[in-house]
Amino acid sequence: MQKLIDAKKLILTRSHFFETLKSKRRLRLCQEISSALYEKTRKSNCVSDPFARHVELDGYDIFAGDGHYHAAAAHDQKKTGKKYPIQHFFSADLRSHALRHLTLADTVGSRKREHDIHALKRLDIGALRQSAPKGRKVIYVWDKAGIDFLQWYKWKHTGGIYFVSREKKNMALMTIAMLDYDKDDPINIGVRSYELVGCSAGVTMTRVIYECPLSGKIFHFVTSLTNMPPGLIAYLYKTRWDIEKIFDEVKNKFTEKKAWATSATAKTMQAQFVSMAHNLMLILDKCLKKEGIENKIENERRQERLDKILASIDTIKKNSLPDFLVTPKRASQLTVKYIRWLRNNLFSNTSWQEAMGSLLRIYTVF
Repeated sequence: MQKLIDAKKLILTRSHFFETLKSKRRLRLCQEISSALYEKTRKSNCVSDPFARHVELDGYDIFAGDGHYHAAAAHDQKKTGKKYPIQHFFSADLRSHALRHLTLADTVGSRKREHDIHALKRLDIGALRQSAPKGRKVIYVWDKAGIDFLQWYKWKHTGGIYFVSREKKNMALMTIAMLDYDKDDPINIGVRSYELVGCSAGVTMTRVIYECPLSGKIFHFVTSLTNMPPGLIAYLYKTRWDIEKIFDEVKNKFTEKKAWATSATAKTMQAQFVSMAHNLMLILDKCLKKEGIENKIENERRQERLDKILASIDTIKKNSLPDFLVTPKRASQLTVKYIRWLRNNLFSNTSWQEAMGSLLRIYTVF
């Protein structure tokens, strides 16, 4: 606000920024705009879909979900003598990288934070399906905090919603049957076991024990998905890291580290603006690529990092690896060069052509 006033671009008052954040009517408008922009981003950015080549996932919308925190607002009330950070839950469309705010954590009373699965249970089926049409299925890739096998079973059978996560160490899962899979399919290289398992909730799930061919690390994945190549389940969880990188982008590049105001309405509105900013930048980035402006240096760096890893692997083994391990992954977050360029030019009178020339020079030199 002060930057805009000092630049003499707008005559602003306190009400433009803070008083309006209390308005529930404005929040509803903000949510409608954010939702429309989210859908536009999903459609316009799907050309970078990393799952397009996997026909088994046709008919599925795929999301990564997780919690994210902002520091308490300046005037937030203390609980037990301490201010606690503000907790939000977001999802990222893993086909397009579009970001969506799912809900603000419920911390009414003495509760200091809300467990992920508790927050998910508060959402209705429609909210979890995120406008997916009838007949289309939905996958959420969540960390261990999203595990509730009985609830997974209910979501699967009542809403066509499936979950993928990592197995917790203290789980006492009982192997019921070993499942068949195509061992000759490159996608399944690294799979050590594919099992139907039972749990104390009285329902069955699928477990994949996977050894990463590049690192040698062993992972145990659990999921409500069935009839899916086990190596593809491992790949789904691998892409969950994208939402963590988006959170890093929001915190360290947007510098959105602290809640703007004290009311739940204001906190929710802030999360909507964060989502809109991210999605607008994805759309603009795609427009720039159509103009031939792309950060090729960063693309080359990702290729070099992958080449170093593959150089230590036997040639015969390398040729048999699945595509997702031997091709550089897409950028998992927007670069600081791009964000800084956009921020600088938004506060100046630079023309579109001048701004594009400036970004091209930045991408070429740095």
